[in-house]
Amino acid sequence: MDDASVVLKREFESVEESFMLGLRCDLVWDREAFSRLERSMRVACEKYEGRDDLPRWAAEGLR
Repeated sequence: MDDASVVLKREFESVEESFMLGLRCDLVWDREAFSRLERSMRVACEKYEGRDDLPRWAAEGLR
């Protein structure tokens, strides 16, 4: 699993120090955590562009 996938999986699971957890629970917009999430999403979009296969955890995390 590449670094971007690891970051996204951790975000979708709302682990400690994730952007999603901080925003959801503490109403804190962590710029560094958001940048990490945004970069990882861009990498994932490039990786899966034009492909039909998307890992289940990624599809479920985006719903």
